[in-house]
Amino acid sequence: MQQPATNDLGYRILDTLKCTLLCLDTEQRITYINATGEALFENSAASLVGRPFSSLLSQVEPSTIADKLALEPIALTEHEAVITLANGKSFVADYSIYPYAEAGSDTALLLEIRASERQAQYARAEFSQLQQQATQQLARGLAHEINNPLGGIRGAAQLLQRELDRPDWIEYTEVIINEVDRLKNLINNMLGPANRLQRKLINIYQVLEHIYKIIHAAEPERIEFHRDYDPSIPSLMADRDLLIQAFLNIARNAVQAIEGRGEITFKTRIGRNVTIGQLTHPLVVQIDITDSGKGVPQELSETIFLPMITDKPDGSGLGLPIAQDIISRHGGSIQLHSSDAGTTFSTILPLEQS
Repeated sequence: MQQPATNDLGYRILDTLKCTLLCLDTEQRITYINATGEALFENSAASLVGRPFSSLLSQVEPSTIADKLALEPIALTEHEAVITLANGKSFVADYSIYPYAEAGSDTALLLEIRASERQAQYARAEFSQLQQQATQQLARGLAHEINNPLGGIRGAAQLLQRELDRPDWIEYTEVIINEVDRLKNLINNMLGPANRLQRKLINIYQVLEHIYKIIHAAEPERIEFHRDYDPSIPSLMADRDLLIQAFLNIARNAVQAIEGRGEITFKTRIGRNVTIGQLTHPLVVQIDITDSGKGVPQELSETIFLPMITDKPDGSGLGLPIAQDIISRHGGSIQLHSSDAGTTFSTILPLEQS
Protein backbone atom coordinates (compact mmCIF):
# COMPACT_ATOMS: atom_id res chain seq x y z
CA MET A 1 0.00 0.00 0.00
CA GLN A 2 1.09 3.56 -0.66
CA GLN A 3 -0.13 6.90 0.61
CA PRO A 4 -2.02 8.84 -2.12
CA ALA A 5 -0.04 11.52 -3.89
CA THR A 6 -0.01 14.66 -1.71
CA ASN A 7 0.13 16.97 -4.72
CA ASP A 8 -3.58 16.36 -5.23
CA LEU A 9 -5.54 19.43 -4.03
CA GLY A 10 -8.03 17.37 -2.04
CA TYR A 11 -5.32 15.65 -0.03
CA ARG A 12 -3.50 18.94 0.54
CA ILE A 13 -6.71 20.32 2.02
CA LEU A 14 -7.05 17.29 4.32
CA ASP A 15 -3.50 17.90 5.54
CA THR A 16 -4.51 21.38 6.77
CA LEU A 17 -7.25 20.04 9.09
CA LYS A 18 -6.60 20.08 12.83
CA CYS A 19 -8.24 16.68 13.30
CA THR A 20 -6.67 13.30 12.53
CA LEU A 21 -8.16 11.43 9.54
CA LEU A 22 -7.44 7.78 8.75
CA CYS A 23 -8.85 5.44 6.13
CA LEU A 24 -8.99 1.76 7.09
CA ASP A 25 -9.61 -1.15 4.76
CA THR A 26 -11.75 -4.20 5.54
CA GLU A 27 -8.92 -5.66 7.63
CA GLN A 28 -8.55 -2.30 9.43
CA ARG A 29 -5.16 -1.63 7.91
CA ILE A 30 -4.32 2.01 7.34
CA THR A 31 -4.68 3.10 3.72
CA TYR A 32 -4.44 6.85 4.30
CA ILE A 33 -3.51 9.23 7.14
CA ASN A 34 -3.30 13.02 7.02
CA ALA A 35 -0.50 15.23 8.35
CA THR A 36 -2.22 15.81 11.69
CA GLY A 37 -2.37 12.05 12.18
CA GLU A 38 1.34 11.75 11.44
CA ALA A 39 2.02 14.24 14.26
CA LEU A 40 -0.39 12.48 16.65
CA PHE A 41 1.15 9.03 16.15
CA GLU A 42 4.67 10.44 15.76
CA ASN A 43 5.29 8.48 12.55
CA SER A 44 5.37 9.28 8.87
CA ALA A 45 2.59 8.23 6.55
CA ALA A 46 5.04 5.99 4.69
CA SER A 47 5.66 3.95 7.85
CA LEU A 48 2.01 3.90 8.94
CA VAL A 49 0.22 2.96 5.71
CA GLY A 50 -0.34 -0.79 5.57
CA ARG A 51 -0.11 -1.28 9.34
CA PRO A 52 -3.11 -2.54 11.35
CA PHE A 53 -4.64 0.39 13.21
CA SER A 54 -4.68 -1.73 16.39
CA SER A 55 -0.87 -1.77 16.37
CA LEU A 56 -0.93 1.96 17.18
CA LEU A 57 -2.95 1.40 20.35
CA SER A 58 -1.84 0.16 23.75
CA GLN A 59 -2.29 -3.57 24.18
CA VAL A 60 -2.44 -3.11 27.97
CA GLU A 61 -4.87 -0.25 28.50
CA PRO A 62 -8.40 -0.87 27.18
CA SER A 63 -9.72 1.53 24.57
CA THR A 64 -13.32 2.08 23.48
CA ILE A 65 -12.13 2.91 19.98
CA ALA A 66 -10.81 -0.63 19.54
CA ASP A 67 -14.10 -2.06 20.83
CA LYS A 68 -16.17 0.06 18.46
CA LEU A 69 -14.05 -0.87 15.45
CA ALA A 70 -14.62 -4.53 16.27
CA LEU A 71 -18.39 -4.12 15.82
CA GLU A 72 -20.32 -4.24 12.58
CA PRO A 73 -19.43 -1.12 10.58
CA ILE A 74 -21.94 1.60 11.50
CA ALA A 75 -21.59 5.37 11.76
CA LEU A 76 -21.02 6.43 15.36
CA THR A 77 -19.40 9.14 17.49
CA GLU A 78 -17.82 8.85 20.94
CA HIS A 79 -17.13 11.91 23.09
CA GLU A 80 -14.27 12.39 25.55
CA ALA A 81 -12.82 8.92 25.14
CA VAL A 82 -9.46 8.10 26.69
CA ILE A 83 -7.10 6.80 24.00
CA THR A 84 -3.80 5.22 25.01
CA LEU A 85 -1.21 4.68 22.30
CA ALA A 86 1.33 1.90 22.01
CA ASN A 87 4.05 4.28 23.24
CA GLY A 88 2.11 4.82 26.51
CA LYS A 89 0.89 8.32 25.66
CA SER A 90 -2.74 8.94 26.67
CA PHE A 91 -5.08 11.73 25.64
CA VAL A 92 -8.77 12.57 25.68
CA ALA A 93 -10.48 12.92 22.32
CA ASP A 94 -13.77 12.77 20.46
CA TYR A 95 -13.77 10.31 17.57
CA SER A 96 -16.17 9.34 14.78
CA ILE A 97 -16.34 6.24 12.58
CA TYR A 98 -17.90 6.48 9.12
CA PRO A 99 -18.34 3.37 6.93
CA TYR A 100 -17.98 3.99 3.20
CA ALA A 101 -17.63 1.90 0.06
CA GLU A 102 -16.35 2.66 -3.39
CA ALA A 103 -17.88 1.02 -6.47
CA GLY A 104 -16.94 -2.67 -6.66
CA SER A 105 -15.15 -2.76 -3.30
CA ASP A 106 -15.95 -3.86 0.23
CA THR A 107 -16.91 -1.48 3.01
CA ALA A 108 -14.02 0.55 4.40
CA LEU A 109 -13.89 2.95 7.35
CA LEU A 110 -13.07 6.61 7.77
CA LEU A 111 -11.85 7.37 11.29
CA GLU A 112 -11.79 10.96 12.57
CA ILE A 113 -10.07 11.81 15.87
CA ARG A 114 -10.44 15.27 17.40
CA ALA A 115 -8.46 16.30 20.49
CA SER A 116 -10.84 17.33 23.28
CA GLU A 117 -10.81 21.07 23.90
CA ARG A 118 -12.40 20.55 27.30
CA GLN A 119 -9.38 18.59 28.50
CA ALA A 120 -7.10 21.45 27.49
CA GLN A 121 -9.41 23.91 29.23
CA TYR A 122 -9.29 21.85 32.42
CA ALA A 123 -5.50 21.80 32.29
CA ARG A 124 -5.33 25.56 31.77
CA ALA A 125 -7.82 26.14 34.58
CA GLU A 126 -5.82 23.94 36.96
CA PHE A 127 -2.59 25.76 36.10
CA SER A 128 -4.34 29.12 36.53
CA GLN A 129 -5.57 28.05 39.96
CA LEU A 130 -2.03 27.12 40.99
CA GLN A 131 -0.85 30.54 39.82
CA GLN A 132 -3.53 32.25 41.87
CA GLN A 133 -2.63 30.26 44.96
CA ALA A 134 1.02 31.28 44.54
CA THR A 135 -0.05 34.90 44.15
CA GLN A 136 -2.21 34.80 47.28
CA GLN A 137 0.57 33.20 49.33
CA LEU A 138 3.04 35.83 48.19
CA ALA A 139 0.47 38.57 48.83
CA ARG A 140 -0.01 37.52 52.43
CA GLY A 141 3.74 37.39 52.94
CA LEU A 142 4.28 40.79 51.36
CA ALA A 143 1.45 42.36 53.36
CA HIS A 144 3.03 41.15 56.61
CA GLU A 145 6.60 42.08 55.67
CA ILE A 146 5.73 45.54 54.32
CA ASN A 147 3.19 46.58 56.95
CA ASN A 148 5.67 46.21 59.81
CA PRO A 149 8.32 48.68 58.51
CA LEU A 150 5.59 51.05 57.30
CA GLY A 151 4.29 51.25 60.86
CA GLY A 152 7.79 52.09 62.07
CA ILE A 153 8.21 54.77 59.41
CA ARG A 154 4.88 56.37 60.33
CA GLY A 155 5.70 56.37 64.02
CA ALA A 156 9.15 57.90 63.43
CA ALA A 157 7.62 60.61 61.21
CA GLN A 158 5.10 61.50 63.93
CA LEU A 159 7.84 61.73 66.59
CA LEU A 160 9.96 63.89 64.29
CA GLN A 161 6.99 66.14 63.56
CA ARG A 162 6.61 66.96 67.27
CA GLU A 163 10.20 68.15 67.44
CA LEU A 164 10.09 70.42 64.39
CA ASP A 165 9.36 74.10 64.74
CA ARG A 166 9.37 75.06 61.05
CA PRO A 167 6.06 74.71 59.18
CA ASP A 168 7.78 73.97 55.86
CA TRP A 169 9.57 71.00 57.41
CA ILE A 170 6.34 69.75 58.98
CA GLU A 171 4.87 69.60 55.49
CA TYR A 172 7.48 66.97 54.59
CA THR A 173 6.56 64.79 57.57
CA GLU A 174 2.89 65.12 56.60
CA VAL A 175 3.80 63.82 53.14
CA ILE A 176 5.57 60.84 54.71
CA ILE A 177 2.61 60.04 57.00
CA ASN A 178 0.05 60.42 54.22
CA GLU A 179 2.04 58.25 51.80
CA VAL A 180 2.52 55.56 54.43
CA ASP A 181 -1.24 55.52 55.05
CA ARG A 182 -1.90 55.31 51.33
CA LEU A 183 0.50 52.39 50.94
CA LYS A 184 -1.01 50.56 53.91
CA ASN A 185 -4.49 50.92 52.39
CA LEU A 186 -3.21 49.71 49.03
CA ILE A 187 -1.58 46.67 50.62
CA ASN A 188 -4.70 45.84 52.62
CA ASN A 189 -6.91 46.16 49.54
CA MET A 190 -4.70 44.50 46.93
CA LEU A 191 -2.25 42.20 48.72
CA GLY A 192 -4.08 41.29 51.88
CA PRO A 193 -6.77 38.65 52.33
CA ALA A 194 -9.54 38.89 49.75
CA ASN A 195 -12.41 41.01 51.06
CA ARG A 196 -15.98 40.49 50.01
CA LEU A 197 -16.64 41.98 46.57
CA GLN A 198 -18.72 45.16 46.62
CA ARG A 199 -20.87 44.18 43.65
CA LYS A 200 -22.99 46.81 41.94
CA LEU A 201 -24.62 47.00 38.53
CA ILE A 202 -21.99 48.59 36.26
CA ASN A 203 -21.40 49.22 32.58
CA ILE A 204 -18.11 47.78 31.33
CA TYR A 205 -17.92 50.61 28.81
CA GLN A 206 -17.69 53.17 31.64
CA VAL A 207 -14.92 51.19 33.34
CA LEU A 208 -12.84 51.02 30.14
CA GLU A 209 -13.44 54.70 29.35
CA HIS A 210 -12.20 55.63 32.83
CA ILE A 211 -9.00 53.65 32.19
CA TYR A 212 -8.66 55.18 28.74
CA LYS A 213 -8.73 58.70 30.23
CA ILE A 214 -6.03 57.80 32.78
CA ILE A 215 -3.69 56.22 30.23
CA HIS A 216 -4.35 58.81 27.53
CA ALA A 217 -3.59 61.65 29.96
CA ALA A 218 -0.21 60.06 30.73
CA GLU A 219 0.64 59.21 27.09
CA PRO A 220 -1.23 61.75 24.91
CA GLU A 221 1.22 61.68 21.99
CA ARG A 222 3.07 58.34 22.08
CA ILE A 223 0.08 55.98 22.23
CA GLU A 224 -2.76 55.99 19.70
CA PHE A 225 -5.94 54.50 21.15
CA HIS A 226 -8.70 52.63 19.33
CA ARG A 227 -11.99 51.70 21.02
CA ASP A 228 -14.16 49.01 19.48
CA TYR A 229 -17.14 48.56 21.79
CA ASP A 230 -20.23 46.41 21.33
CA PRO A 231 -23.09 48.69 22.46
CA SER A 232 -25.43 45.74 23.06
CA ILE A 233 -23.48 44.41 26.07
CA PRO A 234 -25.70 44.54 29.17
CA SER A 235 -24.59 45.81 32.57
CA LEU A 236 -23.03 43.31 34.96
CA MET A 237 -22.79 42.91 38.71
CA ALA A 238 -19.20 43.58 39.68
CA ASP A 239 -16.91 45.51 42.00
CA ARG A 240 -16.23 48.63 39.95
CA ASP A 241 -13.09 49.75 41.81
CA LEU A 242 -11.46 46.34 41.63
CA LEU A 243 -12.27 45.96 37.91
CA ILE A 244 -10.74 49.37 37.28
CA GLN A 245 -7.58 48.23 39.10
CA ALA A 246 -7.45 44.96 37.11
CA PHE A 247 -7.89 46.56 33.67
CA LEU A 248 -5.61 49.45 34.60
CA ASN A 249 -2.85 46.93 35.41
CA ILE A 250 -3.37 45.23 32.04
CA ALA A 251 -3.46 48.55 30.17
CA ARG A 252 -0.27 49.77 31.86
CA ASN A 253 1.41 46.51 30.92
CA ALA A 254 0.36 47.19 27.32
CA VAL A 255 1.82 50.70 27.46
CA GLN A 256 5.12 49.40 28.85
CA ALA A 257 5.31 46.78 26.08
CA ILE A 258 5.41 49.49 23.40
CA GLU A 259 8.79 51.02 22.60
CA GLY A 260 8.41 54.43 20.98
CA ARG A 261 5.07 55.14 19.32
CA GLY A 262 2.40 52.48 19.13
CA GLU A 263 -1.27 51.55 19.32
CA ILE A 264 -3.58 50.09 21.96
CA THR A 265 -7.07 48.79 21.22
CA PHE A 266 -9.92 48.25 23.68
CA LYS A 267 -12.49 45.81 22.29
CA THR A 268 -15.63 44.29 23.83
CA ARG A 269 -17.78 41.45 22.52
CA ILE A 270 -20.51 39.08 23.73
CA GLY A 271 -19.71 35.36 23.99
CA ARG A 272 -22.14 32.48 24.32
CA ASN A 273 -21.71 29.06 25.95
CA VAL A 274 -18.16 29.77 27.08
CA THR A 275 -16.40 27.42 29.52
CA ILE A 276 -14.43 29.01 32.38
CA GLY A 277 -12.72 26.40 34.52
CA GLN A 278 -15.26 23.58 34.65
CA LEU A 279 -18.36 25.76 34.31
CA THR A 280 -20.06 26.63 31.03
CA HIS A 281 -21.67 30.07 31.05
CA PRO A 282 -24.51 30.86 28.62
CA LEU A 283 -23.50 34.51 28.30
CA VAL A 284 -20.18 36.28 28.90
CA VAL A 285 -18.49 39.55 28.02
CA GLN A 286 -15.02 39.41 26.48
CA ILE A 287 -12.73 42.41 26.89
CA ASP A 288 -9.61 42.45 24.69
CA ILE A 289 -6.76 44.87 25.37
CA THR A 290 -4.32 44.67 22.46
CA ASP A 291 -0.99 46.45 22.06
CA SER A 292 1.34 46.76 19.09
CA GLY A 293 4.45 45.98 21.14
CA LYS A 294 7.12 43.37 20.57
CA GLY A 295 5.12 40.55 22.19
CA VAL A 296 5.72 38.42 25.26
CA PRO A 297 8.84 36.23 25.10
CA GLN A 298 8.00 32.55 24.70
CA GLU A 299 9.77 31.62 27.92
CA LEU A 300 7.49 33.98 29.89
CA SER A 301 4.16 33.15 28.25
CA GLU A 302 3.39 30.23 30.60
CA THR A 303 4.46 32.01 33.81
CA ILE A 304 3.54 35.64 33.18
CA PHE A 305 0.70 35.53 35.73
CA LEU A 306 3.03 34.31 38.48
CA PRO A 307 4.16 37.01 40.95
CA MET A 308 7.55 38.63 40.42
CA ILE A 309 7.72 37.40 36.79
CA THR A 310 8.50 40.26 34.42
CA ASP A 311 10.75 41.12 31.48
CA LYS A 312 10.72 44.86 32.26
CA PRO A 313 13.71 46.33 34.15
CA ASP A 314 11.46 48.56 36.27
CA GLY A 315 8.53 46.15 36.52
CA SER A 316 7.32 44.77 39.86
CA GLY A 317 5.84 41.57 38.43
CA LEU A 318 2.69 42.10 40.52
CA GLY A 319 0.33 43.93 38.13
CA LEU A 320 -0.82 40.92 36.11
CA PRO A 321 -1.09 38.49 39.07
CA ILE A 322 -3.24 41.05 40.91
CA ALA A 323 -5.38 41.52 37.79
CA GLN A 324 -5.82 37.77 37.44
CA ASP A 325 -6.80 37.43 41.10
CA ILE A 326 -9.45 40.17 40.77
CA ILE A 327 -10.93 38.67 37.61
CA SER A 328 -10.90 35.19 39.15
CA ARG A 329 -12.83 36.47 42.16
CA HIS A 330 -15.46 37.68 39.70
CA GLY A 331 -15.70 34.17 38.24
CA GLY A 332 -13.79 35.11 35.09
CA SER A 333 -10.47 34.36 33.42
CA ILE A 334 -7.66 36.09 31.54
CA GLN A 335 -6.01 34.56 28.47
CA LEU A 336 -2.82 35.66 26.74
CA HIS A 337 -2.33 35.71 22.97
CA SER A 338 1.05 37.04 21.86
CA SER A 339 3.22 37.22 18.75
CA ASP A 340 5.86 39.49 17.24
CA ALA A 341 3.02 41.73 16.03
CA GLY A 342 1.76 42.44 19.55
CA THR A 343 -0.09 41.05 22.53
CA THR A 344 -3.75 40.64 23.46
CA PHE A 345 -5.02 40.00 26.98
CA SER A 346 -8.55 38.62 26.69
CA THR A 347 -10.62 38.90 29.85
CA ILE A 348 -13.86 36.93 30.10
CA LEU A 349 -16.51 37.75 32.71
CA PRO A 350 -19.81 35.87 33.20
CA LEU A 351 -22.97 37.91 32.67
CA GLU A 352 -25.65 35.61 34.05
CA GLN A 353 -25.17 36.94 37.60
CA SER A 354 -26.43 40.25 36.28
